[in-house]
Amino acid sequence: MQFYSLKSIFKQLLCKDIKPQTYMVFYVSMVQLKKHITFLLLSLSSLLTAQTTDSIEWSIDIDDVVVTAQYAPTDSRNAVQEIKTIKKEMIQRRGANNLEQLLNMETNIRIDQDAILGSSMSLGGIDGQNVKIMIDGVPVIGRLDGNIDLSQINLNQVERVEIIEGPLSVQYGTDALGGVINLITKKSQLNRNEFGLAAQIEDRNENSYTARFGSRITDRLLFQINGGIDKFNGFGSDTTRSVLWNPKEQRYADASLRYTLGEQDFRYVFSWFDEQVVNLGDVRRPQFKPYAWDDFYNTLRTNHAVTHEGAVLKKYYTQTTIGYNEFERIKNTTRLDFDNDSTSLVSGEQDTSRFNGAMLRTTFASRYDGVLNFQLGADLRYDNAFGERITDTLAGGKDGFSEIGDYAFFGTLKYQPFQKLTIEPGVRFIYNTRYNAPLVPSFNLKYNLSENWTMRGSFGQGFRSPDLKELFFDFVDVNHFIKGNPNLEAEKSNNFQLAFNFSKRKKDNRIDLKIKGFYNHIQDRIGLFEFEEEAGSKNPKPGTGDFTYFNQDIYKTRGINLNAGYRLKNLGINAGLSMIGYYNPESENFEEVASFYQTYELSNEVNYNFSKPNLTLSLFTRINDKRIEFYPDENDKGEAIVSQRFVDGFTMMDFTATKTFWKKRIGLTTGVKNILDVQQVNQQGGGGGVHTGSATSAPVSAGRNFFIRLSYDFK
Repeated sequence: MQFYSLKSIFKQLLCKDIKPQTYMVFYVSMVQLKKHITFLLLSLSSLLTAQTTDSIEWSIDIDDVVVTAQYAPTDSRNAVQEIKTIKKEMIQRRGANNLEQLLNMETNIRIDQDAILGSSMSLGGIDGQNVKIMIDGVPVIGRLDGNIDLSQINLNQVERVEIIEGPLSVQYGTDALGGVINLITKKSQLNRNEFGLAAQIEDRNENSYTARFGSRITDRLLFQINGGIDKFNGFGSDTTRSVLWNPKEQRYADASLRYTLGEQDFRYVFSWFDEQVVNLGDVRRPQFKPYAWDDFYNTLRTNHAVTHEGAVLKKYYTQTTIGYNEFERIKNTTRLDFDNDSTSLVSGEQDTSRFNGAMLRTTFASRYDGVLNFQLGADLRYDNAFGERITDTLAGGKDGFSEIGDYAFFGTLKYQPFQKLTIEPGVRFIYNTRYNAPLVPSFNLKYNLSENWTMRGSFGQGFRSPDLKELFFDFVDVNHFIKGNPNLEAEKSNNFQLAFNFSKRKKDNRIDLKIKGFYNHIQDRIGLFEFEEEAGSKNPKPGTGDFTYFNQDIYKTRGINLNAGYRLKNLGINAGLSMIGYYNPESENFEEVASFYQTYELSNEVNYNFSKPNLTLSLFTRINDKRIEFYPDENDKGEAIVSQRFVDGFTMMDFTATKTFWKKRIGLTTGVKNILDVQQVNQQGGGGGVHTGSATSAPVSAGRNFFIRLSYDFK
């Protein structure tokens, strides 16, 4: 590599038009010119302070930088919103291959399992249908029963996960009523070429293999590609063929091209995902010409995204994302005749549904030195659905196709009358093609009480229009009876939060404390319930096996979160306690019934790093309290009442060991998940989902699981 003198570098640093090549040259020369190391570090600090975006050649991993709902990349301590970040190191320590495995130990998040629909989540007592999940700001589509299957979101290229609890409807619109989870992928690399391989083997018959490659084609152009395969052979025999946890296979790949020109950054990303879940049927007529019906559920996702971000005239920052998503769900049923070992499709039991989404989101924000800054944005979203099971019964609708548009403009003001206080009001103007959308306001406040104490408060309203599946999707076969409800009302909500944070860092010690209280009130919340149809009207009635969507008049949650973290040299301890109260509508009719049913969740992590052997040991614990759900029902007299469904609590515990070799090029993670071997828990009452409505137990995990993961990074 060519050697550059300190004098020539200094001249380039003084130029107003700094070229991207300067950053890499600066880095190399810093290593070579040891006698000038102090001067160079000071120069580097000045350069990074002036920079607004990272370059391809010089990428610094700043622990506390966040981007979700921000005017520009910001230190999390300066963000008005309370943002939780899960970093890549945590992903590795947990041995997590997908988002479901990563979040199942997080405080205030609860994961549910379904044999066919996969995993779903709730955040602060609010179901996943109201939580927007994004990858680099592009929403993930393809909700099943209102939820995104978290096990379909792989973490192969993810650098960190940012979580904001509470409504971000002003910034991100529909589906962001309960919060936002944004996965940030790897976009930079220091080396000219990087190559990586990883394999994870688990004793529950699940194997995962991934590969990635990145190349700086030129100083401005970076190409990256990665992909993998995850195969699960099923677990837990119930009969001679069927299993509790169905076999499935996932294949995925992503490719990106990034171009940097000064302070402007352009990127194109294509991603592809394919999954097949196999539901083997029981043997029928075993004594005479036995046969079985098997279901095959295939999911295909393809996504395109073009993004741009950068500084404009030094005083402004702009970000633009254009995305197009395709989601296809194919269900095939085959008959297997055992005598002649032949397979044939079952007539009338095939189904294909397609959902497409196009989005444009752009923001323009100021970065003045004064007390007032602003952000203006447009968020345009169009969705459509195709398939035999789509029946648009509203005016202008037709069989086999439906569409909905949500077009919005929003703005926020950031007012900082003095250094300790930041006030950020916002408002969103919405035009929805099917529903009259209200004006959606928000208000955020951040106040530094002292050097170590920070207070954050927020109020936000939310709006969510029913999606096309909830309105028009009819899924009727031998195992399912689900009908959309075109008479649904849109959801509206109010959310209040107040949080106090304490953080103190001194040499090798660090203490972090947080206490947060929240209150959510959702009007006309949409849920899937069993029903009975009489005289052209649909009435909730458990036990029928027929499902449709209804509006629940009032849904409330309230709670307190307590989090504590302590780091002393090589020892780290983190603990979180979540107390969530669920509103019982029957309290309005009976004084003896408590207004809220309280549940508790406790998460804990203890890790210790042995510096010399580069070994980290981690113990994760999650205690889930009994959960109660309320659903509409009727008594023996046909009167409308509210019934309850209980799901027992359980405890999960994981242990992992992570070690690196050969200058951190080889990584090894091994351990055991679900040490206590929890597989199912008891549940009482009806009102459950399509696959668990009358079941006496709910699935939790495939059981105790030993795993080993080996990765290799070549630079």
